[in-house]
Order: sequence, then structure tokens, then C-alpha cells
Amino acid sequence: MNQQDQEFLHEMVIQLDDTIRQVTAEEKALVYRIGNDRVAELVEFWKKELSVEEELLLKASFDHWDKQLIRTWARLKRAHHTRAEVGQTLMKMNARPGRQP
Repeated sequence: MNQQDQEFLHEMVIQLDDTIRQVTAEEKALVYRIGNDRVAELVEFWKKELSVEEELLLKASFDHWDKQLIRTWARLKRAHHTRAEVGQTLMKMNARPGRQP
């Protein structure tokens, strides 16, 4: 991997860490706004712990903030997944024998 690629990956890590911090703050604000009881129901939906009937009933009751929280969870999941992939790539790159620092 050339120097430019390494710099790109390091910059990507920084941006992903910033994104994760920002989206986590958004999640906390939404959880506060929605309330713990409703969030608990949404967590069950997110983790696919509901029956088909329960899921349909819950989805029918979604409001803007419910949907916003679910989108936020999806963004966090993608950001964490991408961050892990970039971290693994960097670790593999640094573990190669004969690599110059």
C-alpha cells in the first residue's frame, strides 16, 4: 500500500470517529425526546425480537421521531462497521513483515 493510500485510510478513521461521536450525540438526544418506554419498544423492533403481528402494529404507530431514531441506529451500525473494516486494513498493513514505518 502506498503512502497516499495509508494517509487516506488514516483520514478516513478520523472522519469515521467524528461521525460516530456526532451520531451518538444525536441518538442520545432522540432517546431523551422519545422516552425510555418507547425506546425499549423500538429496540425490540431493531433487534427483530417481535412477532410479525407485533412488528406490524408497532410500525403502524411510528412517528417522525421513531423513524429518526431507527435511521440513526442504521447510520451508527454502518459507521461502526466501516470503522472496523478500515481498522482491520490498517492492522494488516502494519503487520506485514519488512514493512517500513
